[in-house]
Amino acid sequence: MKLAKKLVGESSITFAWADETSETIELSLFSAEIINRTALHGFSQKLGDSYSGLQSVAEAKIAMHGVLASLVAGDWNRKGGSTGGIWVAALARATDETLERALEAWDKMTDEVKKVTKAHPDLIRAVAEIGLERAQAKAASLAETGDVEPLSL
Repeated sequence: MKLAKKLVGESSITFAWADETSETIELSLFSAEIINRTALHGFSQKLGDSYSGLQSVAEAKIAMHGVLASLVAGDWNRKGGSTGGIWVAALARATDETLERALEAWDKMTDEVKKVTKAHPDLIRAVAEIGLERAQAKAASLAETGDVEPLSL
């Protein structure tokens, strides 16, 4: 059961409770310090959500900067940015370019060009290398925690 629905206004938040009562909290109740701290917390959450579930720091940075740019432009509603995933990381590696440059090129490609690009031997090799690195990093992380039982048949 959802306990409350939050309605964000220009300078207030209204909590519409499941028991059909509501409360409105005005921004004017708070000091500038609390408003600033709350804003920073909100930005931290919003920007952190942008890279939830991504696999690499580079992809996370791209996603976070995409949301940051949207916020600076006044768009609150953008979710995580497109990072192109492993394909863009592989394109950057295979072409010795930055992830940002690879993502820019990837975003400009048509679906047909992406299909051809994905079939290129250099890109296939880079995808395999990145996949292996990620698997090795995950295995090392699991081994560090000691939560892995020996593998047996």
